[in-house]
Amino acid sequence: MSVQFNISLEEIITAFSIVIVSVIIAKISNFVVENYVKKRAERTRSDTDDRIVEILKGPLYYVIILVGVMIALKQVSIPPAYAGMIDKFILLMIIVISSWVAAGIVQIAIYSFGRRLAKRTRSTIDDEAIPFLSKIAYFSVYIIAFMIILSQLGIDISPLVAMGGIAGFAIGFAAQESISNVIAGFFILADRPFKKGDRIEMGNLLGEVVDIGLRSTKIETLDHTLIIIPNSKLISNEVTNYALPNLQIKVGIPFGVAYGSDIGDVKKIAMKIAKKSELVLDDPEPNTYFTEMGESSLNFRLIVWVDNFRDKVRAIDEINSGLYEELNRAGIEIPFPSRTIYMRRE
Repeated sequence: MSVQFNISLEEIITAFSIVIVSVIIAKISNFVVENYVKKRAERTRSDTDDRIVEILKGPLYYVIILVGVMIALKQVSIPPAYAGMIDKFILLMIIVISSWVAAGIVQIAIYSFGRRLAKRTRSTIDDEAIPFLSKIAYFSVYIIAFMIILSQLGIDISPLVAMGGIAGFAIGFAAQESISNVIAGFFILADRPFKKGDRIEMGNLLGEVVDIGLRSTKIETLDHTLIIIPNSKLISNEVTNYALPNLQIKVGIPFGVAYGSDIGDVKKIAMKIAKKSELVLDDPEPNTYFTEMGESSLNFRLIVWVDNFRDKVRAIDEINSGLYEELNRAGIEIPFPSRTIYMRRE
């Protein structure tokens, strides 16, 4: 079966003129991008716009020409079947080029966000999360483009979507623990409940955050043992961060003296020791409280503020040593637990 193409000379000239105009427009746009947009982008501090301009330059040129060819073909008398095939082919080319541009821009945007985020954090979670997100976004763009192409070709994508859902469910079920840790890592990245260098406490675990990764967090305990905790456990349990809202920490130091001691003298000695220490802050100022008349002693509690939670143990050691020496020097007895037993004779 032969196909007749009744194309007039006028249609050919019109179509050819449209293609020439589209090429001219493409070259003008390329010239504008190269000589104005690109140079303007080079004057900014960030290189993000430079990279986006570099990605857009070539595809924009070819998309303009392809659109011109599509418009030109509509001006000639081509049988509908052939015209539809040509239009669809050009449309598919535009989709492929557009998806390549979109994938590149998405990657640039994610890495640009990652660099800004990395300046505010000191953990390796950014180094792991940003490439991970970038790859997911990159392949997602191509998967969407692939689905659009299949739809344009008249292929039913419902079975593919169903198969993808089943495969995703199976993979998610098999790796649910790893996925929950990764998701928890993103929550930590967004919420910032703690950062590298903070001292945190979770249950019986107390230590300093050494590193925050995408799947786990490393904590060094006070006896220099490295504990690796899955991120999902960190966000599902109560965590105390001693570095928030700042590094300062309140320290309570209990001590007792013998019954009969002068309460005022005891308080003066405690305040003298606290104010003499270089580790104790003047603001908030230290305070001494008479808390209890115990079984064998009058119990006090000295409250001081230390500038850095890392100095807590040193401050306690320094103050306890000073209290012991000063109370002994003042003749104030520091009692030890005792019990009086009365024996009844029958």
